[in-house]
Amino acid sequence: MILLRVEVKTLEQLITPDPRALAFTPLGLSTMGLLKPEDAAEYQQQVIANCDLAENVTEGTRNSFERLRTLHSYGVLCYEAYTVAHDLAWLLREQALRERFLAFYNNVVPLVNAMSGDTVHLTAHDFSDVDDAFRRGGSCSKGKWDLRLTDGTTMTFSGSMAQLQDWARKEHLLDGQRNKRLDPLHRSIRNHVAHPRYHLVMPVDSARIIHDLAEMINRLWGHPTPGGRLYPAPLERQVVVVAWAEVEHGLAHTLIRDYQLEWFTEPGDWKCMVIRGVYEDEGVWDFDAQYERTNLPAEWLWGPGSREEATAWLKGAAPEHDIASYLDRLFALRLHEGRVSLARRPEVALALPTERRGGRWLLIRADYPIDAFAHGRHLNNGVPCGGSGSIMKELRAQATGSGPVLPNCPIEQLFEGDWDGLVRALSLLGITQPGAVLRVRVPPRFMTGTAPDVEAD
Repeated sequence: MILLRVEVKTLEQLITPDPRALAFTPLGLSTMGLLKPEDAAEYQQQVIANCDLAENVTEGTRNSFERLRTLHSYGVLCYEAYTVAHDLAWLLREQALRERFLAFYNNVVPLVNAMSGDTVHLTAHDFSDVDDAFRRGGSCSKGKWDLRLTDGTTMTFSGSMAQLQDWARKEHLLDGQRNKRLDPLHRSIRNHVAHPRYHLVMPVDSARIIHDLAEMINRLWGHPTPGGRLYPAPLERQVVVVAWAEVEHGLAHTLIRDYQLEWFTEPGDWKCMVIRGVYEDEGVWDFDAQYERTNLPAEWLWGPGSREEATAWLKGAAPEHDIASYLDRLFALRLHEGRVSLARRPEVALALPTERRGGRWLLIRADYPIDAFAHGRHLNNGVPCGGSGSIMKELRAQATGSGPVLPNCPIEQLFEGDWDGLVRALSLLGITQPGAVLRVRVPPRFMTGTAPDVEAD
């Protein structure tokens, strides 16, 4: 038998930079040269420097997270450290959920026996106490147990990661339908890491998971991330003017900030519409007061009218900027005569005249209107949709070719039925006041027509 002996390195060898790490630069992977070791060390630390945890995060989670950042920083000397940091990050997700769970209940977990209805308050100084209670011989090992939530409802609970994820969403500690659809995938990756095989990842993989993990942890403790990718803080909406004019080959469009309009002197008969929205949202170019054509929340303020009228209105009304969240929004869609409408805000649906209330209605919770519309189109076209199924099942089918790959919409369907039923469903959510049905929109930039199965009049 040949034994592989450890190579005992000198201190100088241990602190020698790994050339593989030096190839990763602020401009991407370099194939022409390497960073200086001191520049690489500074760069890799700067990459993860702006993802600090909130002050109220528990000490255990904070210490484990700082260990990840330390490992990533040392990847310049040992490239394998990037993989260690990356893999540990998936395990830290569960640690964060466990510690937030105990902190949420002040270490006293309210459990309800599903058979007898008796309530038990389980004291747990560490999550291992919860695990022990549900293991054989533990105080909750017999029968089925539920967890009492703050709204008085209960959910099945035995301490699994899937149940912790579900609990965090029911208590509104985590949000976002697209994030929710990734929960099963995150559990699968966690299991893969817990039963590992040798592999390597790159510094960018390690940095990305550290940033994503910081967003998730901060959101668990009540702090969304400004400019975040997964759990963003509310966005600032500016007052924006969308202007258009006829030119030789069709329509010209431009986007103007409110304070810029009086200096806009481009020749032509420009029509203007004033909205409140996110300037960087490409959907602003297609704003429609009746349908949700923008990616992020936007609202009509004035128009359309001439450039001079818009300038005068802005000076008189002086509309202000505001902030708006875009995760977990509500959208209403109509399926009627073989067509599916674009997504509407519920208040707009409530204000529709009688002749436009027919057909089958959907009430959908989604992050983006296109997600809600895609789900409605799947139902309208008779395509089974995995909106309430398992993303992992669909991924396995795709990978193995064992079955058809179904759409997997990141939505939650809250209601399906007629318009009166939609009204009742919205009233249960506290939405009873109809909005205004304004049939005004920015003229389309591209005259491509509308698909025959889409209602967008």
